[in-house]
Amino acid sequence: MPSVTPESDASAQSAGSQSDPCTLVLEISVEADKVARTFESVYREFSRYVNVPGFRPGKAPRALVERYVNREKVRERALEKIVQESFRAALQEQGITPYGNPEIQPGDIEDRHPFTYRAIVPLEPQVTLGEYTGLTVEKPVFPVTDAMVEERIQRLRESKARLERVTDRGVEPGDVLIAESQAVVEGDPDPPPMRRQLIQLGNNIPGFDEALLGMQIGEERTFTLTYPQDYDEPDKRGKQVTFTVRLSSISARRLPELDASFAREVAGVDTVDALRQAIRDRLETEVRQLSDQIAEQRLIQQILAGSTVHFPAMMVREEVRSRFRQLQNDLRQRGLTYEQYLAQEGLTPEQHEAELARQAAARIEALLALREISIQEGLQPTEEQIDAEFERLRQENVITEEQHAEYRIDRNRRLQLANAMIQQRLHDFLFANNTIKEVLQEVPPAPEELAEANTEEEQTA
Repeated sequence: MPSVTPESDASAQSAGSQSDPCTLVLEISVEADKVARTFESVYREFSRYVNVPGFRPGKAPRALVERYVNREKVRERALEKIVQESFRAALQEQGITPYGNPEIQPGDIEDRHPFTYRAIVPLEPQVTLGEYTGLTVEKPVFPVTDAMVEERIQRLRESKARLERVTDRGVEPGDVLIAESQAVVEGDPDPPPMRRQLIQLGNNIPGFDEALLGMQIGEERTFTLTYPQDYDEPDKRGKQVTFTVRLSSISARRLPELDASFAREVAGVDTVDALRQAIRDRLETEVRQLSDQIAEQRLIQQILAGSTVHFPAMMVREEVRSRFRQLQNDLRQRGLTYEQYLAQEGLTPEQHEAELARQAAARIEALLALREISIQEGLQPTEEQIDAEFERLRQENVITEEQHAEYRIDRNRRLQLANAMIQQRLHDFLFANNTIKEVLQEVPPAPEELAEANTEEEQTA
């Protein structure tokens, strides 16, 4: 590694090597006298906060102070000061502007001894764009069918269903039950007691609902089933379980009538025909969003195939940490442990982390390439244009007067709006400057595909 002459007051020697275009590894050596002076300053600092008999704070000699302070804390503070000072000097010597915080790999530090450590410094990402205009991609065009409209109406009715107690029949599919129940898993030395719970048919392991059909209020049934191999709790998979259920009540889910009243409630329209048209319009918007997203992703993949994008590894690590924190919050809300989640997905912790890293790297690569296009094409909004967009949102009642006054001076809100504007401008630019061939698809998209596209659109907004 090439040697770098330090500034005289730093008393450090540093050398650098590039392990990749966006990561610089510095090995920084601090001379013994600089280490000694730092330890001396730390002891003086600590002497102001320790009680040495016979001396006022800060006035005791070091030999006595050493008896009353935590030596490890002294070492930690000395290390902190030496790294801060020498790392800053090393950056100045080499004319480096880090892209983020460095990863420090310290060695052992001892008073009056030379000290050497490594600093892994992230540098600015590097993007060399290939062609991003004149490309050709296919855009799938999905049909909106009558069946899709009716399915959406049925889902709306189910979301508005209410429960009604029934006493004149046995259990039927879709019922909601209140029962005393017990589940004894084979090999369990301490079976759980009977407990009162809500049971909704349709949300249970295979065979459970069928075993309860026709059951009358007050009746008790015992039956044995086998947990499926993909059950949420890994320790129960494939094991036999004996259920005992004592039925207390039956409630039927009553769907609202498909009439004008329902149409007004869910869509603000006066007739069922108008409701169907409103739903069809919404579905057409959703499939158009899905089609655009697919075409845009295909364009981005072509752009990336002809481009070179380098970025420091710390960007991936930070993204993975962020995704992992989000996953932990989601699992906490769902009442699942991380181990249960891994078992459901059939992954080891190492495989999951590798997949998160792969996804993060792909996302960062795409974002950096798109950012470079926005810079080269002048798509980034000015402060005046951001203000104008806030004003448009206010005039169209997307935000209130109070929100308008608050958001315009909120740095994070302005950044969010700027990013949304850039994203829309990039979309418009890419679609205007490349060939998008529409290809009619015979099979409509699955509901979950539309839901995912709709979620992404809401997050962008």
